[in-house]
Amino acid sequence: MARHIVLLRGINVGRHNRIAMAEFKALLTDLGYTEVRTLLNSGNAVVTTADADSAAVARRIRKGISDSFGLSIAVMVRSRALVEAVIARNPMPEEAERAPSYFHVGFCDPAPPQERLDSIDATTLGADRIMVRDGTCYLWFADGPQNSPLGKAIRAHKLGANMTLRSWNTVRKLVSLAGPVGAAPDPG
Repeated sequence: MARHIVLLRGINVGRHNRIAMAEFKALLTDLGYTEVRTLLNSGNAVVTTADADSAAVARRIRKGISDSFGLSIAVMVRSRALVEAVIARNPMPEEAERAPSYFHVGFCDPAPPQERLDSIDATTLGADRIMVRDGTCYLWFADGPQNSPLGKAIRAHKLGANMTLRSWNTVRKLVSLAGPVGAAPDPG
């Protein structure tokens, strides 16, 4: 059995793309996933399945969301092991530990093309930084993510990839929530 971390992009932000997490959890269960757990209200879940192919799991969940809720949502799915590796490969560990709510991981599908990343003018970022390792973006928002120069640069340059951001705290909580296959599910 495989343990996957499911990340929805742009869910429950503002008045659009609303999905109650109880309904999302029910959908995942209806799709045949087991040991389903959700975290926060922003489209984070952990599931167990016999299917080790994260891309196939993402396609199935994307279709389920479209069929059940009428929404076209980007769905990123990563194995628990891959997200553990994302944590281990963090190129800015001091920033992540100092202010984990200012440090984010950008899960991308596909990886952003290097020329798009190169188009971001580093001189406009202030103390913000972005680094990419193995198709995953690591982002440091020196003064917080709201209205940061890096956030504005990413939106302006459209990185050529679907990307969903999670704070460092959330990434670590998701790995912890994933636990080993067969662990007791949370009550929520």
